[in-house]
Amino acid sequence: MSDRVHFIPVGFDFDRLIRPIAKGELEADRVILLTHEGTPEDDPTDRAAKLASNMTEKLERTFDLIDVEPEVEGINLKEMYEYETLYRRAHEYILEEIEDGNEVFVNISSMPRTVSFAFATAADSLITERQEDIGDIRERLHTYYVAPKEYLVLEMLDVLESAAETFDDLKEYEDLRVHQQYEDILDILDRVDESGVTEGTRENLDGKGRMYVEFPSSPASNVEGFEEDILRFLKGKGAFKSTSELAEQMAEEFNEEYDESFRSRVQYNVSKLDKKGYVSRTEIGNRHETELSTMGRMWVETH
Repeated sequence: MSDRVHFIPVGFDFDRLIRPIAKGELEADRVILLTHEGTPEDDPTDRAAKLASNMTEKLERTFDLIDVEPEVEGINLKEMYEYETLYRRAHEYILEEIEDGNEVFVNISSMPRTVSFAFATAADSLITERQEDIGDIRERLHTYYVAPKEYLVLEMLDVLESAAETFDDLKEYEDLRVHQQYEDILDILDRVDESGVTEGTRENLDGKGRMYVEFPSSPASNVEGFEEDILRFLKGKGAFKSTSELAEQMAEEFNEEYDESFRSRVQYNVSKLDKKGYVSRTEIGNRHETELSTMGRMWVETH
């Protein structure tokens, strides 16, 4: 008998992760809660880690109460921003459940966004790649989002503004006991007004010095025949300065004769891979520099 399995990245939300299941709009036999490894005790100052850990524990208890089996999969902090690593894990997790005959749901309502989007992209990619040999994969693999009814941060701002007005009235009595709290509230309100509900950017997310993580598009279609040979050959080799250089080195690797026919074959299939999103081609003069795209690298890592 097949299971209905939900992959749920856990951030700072509770209702959006459990209510569609608890209310019966979505069925579930098992849920897999994806959260950061470690415990708040590892770093008592990490408020975000503590909140996420509390949410995970609360979700575990509540799913138990409604007879849905919870499992917890830990992801360390570094991996949470390594999109290709997350994608590979998501691809493996989802494919294993699909090959076992289960129905899979991916909830992308909560944070961290990198985990949610990695699972969503992996789900879309698997539908593209496997719909020929797993004919009902579109019916058994779903991605969904649950919108919040209210944003509590807006209520928090209302409360802080009200408190600031109260403290402002107390100033005339020179009550020094509230002075620091008053200054702190004014400061946080000013920062929210200036920057919104987040502030600054985290640097070097992927170990390459960048402050952003690329979310690549799902491929246009699956890899076929000689295209697979090209992708596997490109793995770990960086960029080739021209199609001719790529064809020449492939011919040597595969013990093929390097002639116009082989070069044209490589050029034709590289062009197809470019259109599908698996390779990147940069025009430099009359040459096309060719290398694996992010999706190409992720494809090689998962096949």
